[in-house]
Amino acid sequence: MPPSEGSMRERILQVALELFTERGYDGTSLREIAEQLDVTKAALYYHFKSKDTILVSLIAELGDALDALVVWGRDQTLSPDFQHEMLDRVSDLFFGDANRVVRLIQQNQPVLRALAADAADRHVRDATEFKALIGEIITLMTPEDCDLHTRMRIRTAVAAIIFGPITAEQLGDTLEASLDEQKKISLAIARELLAT
Repeated sequence: MPPSEGSMRERILQVALELFTERGYDGTSLREIAEQLDVTKAALYYHFKSKDTILVSLIAELGDALDALVVWGRDQTLSPDFQHEMLDRVSDLFFGDANRVVRLIQQNQPVLRALAADAADRHVRDATEFKALIGEIITLMTPEDCDLHTRMRIRTAVAAIIFGPITAEQLGDTLEASLDEQKKISLAIARELLAT
């Protein structure tokens, strides 16, 4: 049975993300993505008009996931349980494919700026938008009347999760731990910061 359109689209995005991460966005061609999927370039074009639209879609998916997290957070009551649940959800997101998408955003700023300038017909999410969403997550977790020390602890707790797996690789730090182990430790550190 052939894959559905939705599952084929997801497969294309997954393979493209893997190749973009391994070889770089500029170092990956549509032909290579098609070969990895064992489909024709025409099959790719059916779902995506260009490599640029694949990149924009990957970034949009991360933005949509963060949007959904913020919407969920707005409906919650601030409490320690809510803060822990938010950390769990942020951890699930950023220790998944999101950490690779964040690296793509960081490494391809010139490409994204050019896409945004050329994309009068569509919105291209950028780093500023992601910073605002992360800022809102931190705000949702922070009591309005708390002191600077508490605000910094909450901000650092969220940063420990979001930037933990990304920073290690960018700094050339070869952690002898799986992503699951890193996630567990980052989440434990974030919770320690909240409990202080």
